[in-house]
Amino acid sequence: MAEILEIPETVEISTCSLSSGSSGNSVYIGCGDTNILIDAGRSAKAMVELLAEINLKITDINAIFITHEHIDHVSALKVLISRHKIPVYMVWESFDNLGGDYKSALGEVINFISPKDSVKIGSLQINCYATPHDSKASVGYIIKHIGEKTRKAVGVATDIGHMTKEIIEAMCGCKVIYIESNHDPEMLKNSSYPAQVKQRIKSKVGHLSNKECAEILPYLIKNGARKIILYHLSGENNTKDLAVKEARKTILDARLNVGTVYLGVAPKSSPSKMIILNINTESEKKILNPLNPNAEKKILLTNKPKVKPKYQDIPEINIL
Repeated sequence: MAEILEIPETVEISTCSLSSGSSGNSVYIGCGDTNILIDAGRSAKAMVELLAEINLKITDINAIFITHEHIDHVSALKVLISRHKIPVYMVWESFDNLGGDYKSALGEVINFISPKDSVKIGSLQINCYATPHDSKASVGYIIKHIGEKTRKAVGVATDIGHMTKEIIEAMCGCKVIYIESNHDPEMLKNSSYPAQVKQRIKSKVGHLSNKECAEILPYLIKNGARKIILYHLSGENNTKDLAVKEARKTILDARLNVGTVYLGVAPKSSPSKMIILNINTESEKKILNPLNPNAEKKILLTNKPKVKPKYQDIPEINIL
C-alpha cells in the first residue's frame, strides 16, 4: 500500500547565521528532523562548536550546500567530511577548482547541482540559482518545505557583484533573507587594500556594497520579506552601524506600510538568534520583477493585511 504523506497547513522552519564575513560563512536551516548548512567556511572544529551553541551535533546535519569554492565558504569540508560522511552539494565548476585534498575528501559524498536545480533533503526543498561572482561558479539557495504549495521560507544571496533579475526573482517571496552588504564605498576607497583588490571588490563580479544592497530591500519587502539579515560584512571596509543605517534609511524612505520588518546584521563569528518561521502551505503568487522586461504582466505580491497597520519604524533585531 502506498504511503500517504500529510502536509500540515503550517510548518515550522528555523534558521540562523552561524558565521559571516571573510573569516568564514555558514547559515543553518532546519525543519523537524531535517538540518542543513549553506556553506561551511570556518574550521571543522569551529563548525562543530558553532553547532553546539544552537544545541546541534555535526551528526545532526543531513547535507551541506556550497555557494562557491572560495575558502571562506568551504574551509571545514576537508576535515569535516573525512570524519563525517555528510552529503555535499556543489556546482561542478566549483568542485573542479578545489585542491586535490578537498576533492579526495569529497569523493564519496559529492553531489553536483546546477542553477535552476531543486533538491529535496528530508522535509526541505532547496532550489539553486546563479549569482555573479569571480569564482569558477557561484550560486545562491532558496529553501522551503517540501509541500508542493508551500511558500518560500529562506533565501541566501552572498558574494554577489551586482543584483540580477535571477537573484531578485529567486529571493522574492522569501520570509527571511540573508543578503550581502559587504562594504561601504568610501571605506573601501580609503582602505589599505591594493588598487587591484579594490577594483575586484567593487566590480560586477565582486561584492555588493551597502548602497546596492539597500536599494533592493524595499522591493523584497513588498514581496514578502519580513526578516532581513545583512550578511558577509567586510571587517575592514564596513561597520555594522553603516550597513544598518543605509538599509534602514532606504526602507523607511520607501514608506511601505506592510507592518513590522526586522533588520539586523549577522555576527562575525557566533550564531545569530534563531528565527522561527511558521510557513503557510498555500500556493505562491506570481511576483513582479523590476529587472524582467515582462514584469508588467505579472502580479505584485504585497502580503497586505486585511487592515492596514499604521506606518511603523523599522526596529533592529538584536542578533549580536
